Amino acid sequence: MNNRRLYYKVLAPFASLIVAGATQAAEVDTSIIDQALKVIEQQNQAAAQSQETITRLSNSASSLFEEFKVENDNLEAMLVLNAGLRKQISIQEEQIATIQQSITDVAVVTQEMPLLMNKMLTSVEQFVELDLPFQLEERRARLQFARDAIDSPDVSIAEKFRQILVIYQNENNYGRTHQTYPTTLEIGGVERDVDMLRVGRIALVYQTKDRTMTGAWDQDTRSWVELDPVEYRTAIQRAISVSSGLVSPAIMDLPIVAPEAAQ
Repeated sequence: MNNRRLYYKVLAPFASLIVAGATQAAEVDTSIIDQALKVIEQQNQAAAQSQETITRLSNSASSLFEEFKVENDNLEAMLVLNAGLRKQISIQEEQIATIQQSITDVAVVTQEMPLLMNKMLTSVEQFVELDLPFQLEERRARLQFARDAIDSPDVSIAEKFRQILVIYQNENNYGRTHQTYPTTLEIGGVERDVDMLRVGRIALVYQTKDRTMTGAWDQDTRSWVELDPVEYRTAIQRAISVSSGLVSPAIMDLPIVAPEAAQ
């Protein structure tokens, strides 16, 4: 409104000057026109400054909005990361509880292991003495080695238990294999060199090197008995050859005690 009134004040004298004629134009005071032009220039500068301010604020608002979007994305990423970390922490806490329980169990087992190993070793020692008398020196040596390991403070519990398990495994394998080996056997008060044949744990037979004597172990009487040479000499000789790999595999004709019905 002020600018409009100013325009009216400027234009009215200007119009009167035109009507008065050209002769009076030179005498007209132009200060009002200069003042009006100066006001217009000031208004234009103010408008330019306002537009610059508006542009700056608009750019600032856009920049702030972009920063907000970036921070919002970062916040969402952090929320997802925190959720994943919380889940991992929960799983790790469960694992820690499991490990702590395992440590407790190990402590209990460690305390009970010496007694268990002694019982296991004593049991297999008794078994060997009651079993068929094959390779007794070798088997007893393994048992003594394990016994020394159990009594030694320098051997770990794991190694002690491993050695006992190896003995059990070897004894178990004897029941599923056959073997021929040379040895010395006392027959009739005289030591003789013989070939010994073991077939699992169902037969243990021998034959002297000169093939004149053939015998078998009687588990019931726990003694060696001599077999009929006419009936068994050739059969045992062939069985020893088959077991030694000297001839092709074949059915072995051996003296085996018939199983009895369980009571």
